[in-house]
Amino acid sequence: MKKINLNITIKMTVVFTLMSIMLSLGVGYVVYMISYNQVTAQYSELVFSTAKAAAALVDGDSIDHFLENGPDAEYNTIYDSLYQLKTIFGHKYLYILRPAAETGGFTYIFDIHSDLNEKEMLADLGETVYEPHVFDVAYLAYTTGSMGDRANISNAEYGWLAVAYVPVYDSSGNITAVAGADISMNRVIEDIRLQSFRISLFTIAIIAVFFGILLFIAERQIVRPVVCLSRHIKGFNRESGVLENIKVTESSDELQMMTESFNRMTDDIRLYMNNLATVTADRERIATELDIAIKIQTSMLPSIFPAFPHRDEFDLYASMTSAKEVGGDFYDFFFINDDTLAVVIADVSGKGIPAALFMVIAKTLIKSSAQCKEMVDASGKGAGKSPKEVFETVNNKLCEKNDAGMFVTAFMGYLDIPSGLFRYVNAGHNPPLIKKADGEFELLKTKPAFVLAGIEDIEYTEHETVLGAGDVICLYTDGVTEAVNMENELFSDRRLIKQANLYTGCSAEELINRLKDEVDIFANSAEQADDITMLALKINAVEKRA
Repeated sequence: MKKINLNITIKMTVVFTLMSIMLSLGVGYVVYMISYNQVTAQYSELVFSTAKAAAALVDGDSIDHFLENGPDAEYNTIYDSLYQLKTIFGHKYLYILRPAAETGGFTYIFDIHSDLNEKEMLADLGETVYEPHVFDVAYLAYTTGSMGDRANISNAEYGWLAVAYVPVYDSSGNITAVAGADISMNRVIEDIRLQSFRISLFTIAIIAVFFGILLFIAERQIVRPVVCLSRHIKGFNRESGVLENIKVTESSDELQMMTESFNRMTDDIRLYMNNLATVTADRERIATELDIAIKIQTSMLPSIFPAFPHRDEFDLYASMTSAKEVGGDFYDFFFINDDTLAVVIADVSGKGIPAALFMVIAKTLIKSSAQCKEMVDASGKGAGKSPKEVFETVNNKLCEKNDAGMFVTAFMGYLDIPSGLFRYVNAGHNPPLIKKADGEFELLKTKPAFVLAGIEDIEYTEHETVLGAGDVICLYTDGVTEAVNMENELFSDRRLIKQANLYTGCSAEELINRLKDEVDIFANSAEQADDITMLALKINAVEKRA
């Protein structure tokens, strides 16, 4: 469906018209309600006065006599008096009746006829009729003597009526009947409605004139300058960036201020357009340099698998997904000698290029310290530095001139392939998952030491465990357990262990890929604040190398 675009003049006209109608209807309704309440109060007082006068004219001691013996001279005298009362006040109905609770009807004693009534609507002495819509009010007056505060106003089958019921007492003070008086309000209600309608029309006319003048003033003082400004803005040339200043209106109001602000904005746009080419070139240069940084960082991490195709004693796989273009996580694996495999995973504080630079330094120091030539002989059989010694050396070097206060959490382990002995050090990093051949994944029990680059001369504690055929070590960074979904829930250690146990029989590569998929499914496209890095080492069932 095509959208209809209306200019500001049409919109203001529509709004003013709707406001005129609503205000006029509101005024008409208020006038109607005020008039209605005043009239109903007057009619209520009048109909009560008539009902009370009618009750006073009737002898309550004679009611039963009339019902048993029929009309007599006394009955006719009372009838004439009631007739004169009805005629004087112009009531539509005036009657004396006795409610019958057992039948829900009324037994009429008097039903006064006049020119206002149709004869077939009158009831004879002793006749019983049923009118449920008024029975409750009349019966209440008959049984309790209660007359209410005001008349009962209704719009039933006989039109608008004000109805009042007054009890008729005998000489002993007992209620023997009820005097009812009805006065028609049809004409006065119609007059009220007509008057309210006329006032509404008059109000519409006055408000229309007022809004017309207001619209005329607004058109000249507000709409035209705004339209002029709008057309001027539409004339902006995107290609050339040309936008001329407009003439300042001498109105000394907000429109003049807006025009002056617009002219200042045009000057700022020209300045921005002049600088945009330079800024764009800088951004393109930064993007190019950032792309080179990504490639450099990626090239520093081992990415070819199987990593050691000539070694079948173990299965190894790792992956890293950066939260930014470049990240602070890294992993590494290398041989210390022919029988010792080193695995490392680490997480640098912070994100982006600073973390990536610190990551390069930390990774280089760890590997170079572990493969120190002084500790490994030419035959490749030397023991090299232990994980504890490597971390102590690297920690002191990273503390030097670390003015930015960055630090690294890291885990490093040495696997002695012939014996399966796994020695490791944890510098404030997440504890790895370990699975024995016939068991399930659980956290490798180790108390993390202090982070690298935090404090000089830290002594790290080295732990060890023995790995056999089918055992798996899974290293990961906190980007895995602290991954969040759209509800800001964490993936958590518990969920990681649970999901890892679904893939206990998988290879190292399958395990890492499946866990990465589980994290992605959990995150459900939520943006992550940390890098996600994992490394799995699985011991194969092979014979000891000669």
